[in-house]
Amino acid sequence: MSNNLIGILAMLASAAGFIVNDAIVKVITEELPNGQIIFLRGLAATALLAVLTTVVGAWRPLHVLLAPAMIVRLVAAAFSTLFVVAALRHLPLPTVNAILQVSPLVVTAGAALLLGAHVGWRRWTASLVGFMGVLLVIKPGTGAFGAEIWLALACLLSSATRDLTTRFIDHSTPSMLVTFAASAMVMLAGLALLPFETWVVPSPRATALILVTAGCLFVAYHFGVIAMRIGDIPVVAPFRYASILGALALGYGIWGHVPDAVSLVGIAMIVAAGLYLLYRERSVARAAAAGATGQHGKPGMTDRKA
Repeated sequence: MSNNLIGILAMLASAAGFIVNDAIVKVITEELPNGQIIFLRGLAATALLAVLTTVVGAWRPLHVLLAPAMIVRLVAAAFSTLFVVAALRHLPLPTVNAILQVSPLVVTAGAALLLGAHVGWRRWTASLVGFMGVLLVIKPGTGAFGAEIWLALACLLSSATRDLTTRFIDHSTPSMLVTFAASAMVMLAGLALLPFETWVVPSPRATALILVTAGCLFVAYHFGVIAMRIGDIPVVAPFRYASILGALALGYGIWGHVPDAVSLVGIAMIVAAGLYLLYRERSVARAAAAGATGQHGKPGMTDRKA
């Protein structure tokens, strides 16, 4: 089995983990308040990650977690989770999932505006098409969705901030430690909502579902890392959009949600823009590699000429 095939399968597993987690969270919101869901799921996930961090020897001194980039990332991760759980309570699963698929486009725009990264007109166009797709999904001014749509948009911005700040984290900091710290911060964010909510004793069903969501998140993050490290990113990354199909299927199967024709066009635009962005990144990488080869010469060229 090739590395790319392994990477594709891992990315599909990651996408499945995320979308199943979101679907279960939406089900649990019928019984428990947002903060309690986030706290209990975070408690289970953080405990699991603490064990894994110990097993792989990823612990580092506390000051590693106090670096400015790390703090911004952890806070952004906490807000992202708070917003997405709230959005799932009020909005259809496919709608929330489609909006969050724009995150790579927001990261591209943010890298250009905030980090000075070079982004050509093609990638700017792809980002614009993706944003137009979001407008078709949320249909502002039509009354299709209320103020709750801002929760999904706030989650999108928080997620993009989290991803942008990740590149500033010291590469010597283990990924497992970063994941553990983010899970712990999210857990504390859920606990912070306790004074504003009425927490209840979860039923056995809700408890079991929360444990499943913790496992789903572990699968999603773990296999996501495997996919990006083993396979070629331009090859495996497009398969993250498989979660949209999963969201449509689960949204219809559980709640009977069927996006209208305009929303489906918007979702198609988001996917097309994301895939084109990946294609452009692959083209740019190939051009850079070709330029480097031309500058330094091909291996063995001198020997052949001799």
